[in-house]
Amino acid sequence: MEKASMKSSDLNNSGRRAALGLIGGGVLATLLAACSRESTPAPAAAGAAPAAAPAAAKVARIAPLQAFNFLTLAQLSGGIETSVKAAGGAVVWKPPFPAYVPTAEALRGGAIDIGSGSATSFLAASTADKDLVVFAAEKSSGKDQGIVATGASGIRTVADLVGKKIAVNKGGTGEYLLRLALARHDIPVEKVTVVYLGPTDASTAFAQGHVDAWAVWEQFFAAGQAEPGARVVVYGGDIGSLNRNVHVTTRAFAQANPDLVKAVYEALRKEAEAVQATPGRVADLNEKQGVPKAVADIIRQVPPSTVVPADDALLREFQEIADFYAKYGLSAQPIEVKGSTLDVAAL
Repeated sequence: MEKASMKSSDLNNSGRRAALGLIGGGVLATLLAACSRESTPAPAAAGAAPAAAPAAAKVARIAPLQAFNFLTLAQLSGGIETSVKAAGGAVVWKPPFPAYVPTAEALRGGAIDIGSGSATSFLAASTADKDLVVFAAEKSSGKDQGIVATGASGIRTVADLVGKKIAVNKGGTGEYLLRLALARHDIPVEKVTVVYLGPTDASTAFAQGHVDAWAVWEQFFAAGQAEPGARVVVYGGDIGSLNRNVHVTTRAFAQANPDLVKAVYEALRKEAEAVQATPGRVADLNEKQGVPKAVADIIRQVPPSTVVPADDALLREFQEIADFYAKYGLSAQPIEVKGSTLDVAAL
């Protein structure tokens, strides 16, 4: 039974667990509130006539992810609104989504026009759906994702994962990273215990020692590393991960509004260039939004990503991921990648 009193080390551990909870909840709630404020007009003064909508303005309804990426940065900097306005359009910001699956549902349902996700989640959710297309991708160093182990697990290498419990998100980045690491080391997945958890629940399980390791990405990956004694087992780049942040629209929206899609792409590209010039910008934003300094400092050490178009090179990466999913049974049916990308140069 857990003792009621805590030593100073217990307080430190408690603080680390709170940091993980903050990543999973409080920080995301802060972003949600911020995005809601930005997408909601201020109330009109008493007796004032309602403001007229811009005449004939084409509108892009955009919902970022709760986890930071270049879409979030370009929202906060105003870069997307500036670029879309220059193209003769306007932006309506929708509240952020926690993951790609609800983003895809909103895109298919016509609630939004542009959203984000990971390449793996996009492909896993699009086996029979080519109404959604990727028009931009964020190419990282591979240091922003990987497998992190608890200090108590004794795990130091991929081989040490045998017999251990590893938390992953089913069918998405986490499961892809774990299965890729095991495949690279010829370890059958049956030799580990896969625990399917979303990132918020996984953060709690990892902090409390209910799992031995966690395959995860970005802010969650950094938060896991900030746990006392935690160590990185392998980075995504070490095992050849092709998972990227991707930005998605509907084929119908792109056909009707190619200039707006191009404008969003250009804003993303310029935001990436700004981060390349000031690499600490992403970490600074995380810290400003409430991420603990220890976590932000880990993020600060990750080389910045670049933004690339959804060209033939990206399509080849998608095919490699699709082939891997098929080979290891990660998709119920083969994933057809043809038609899943849209090169802005062709618009």
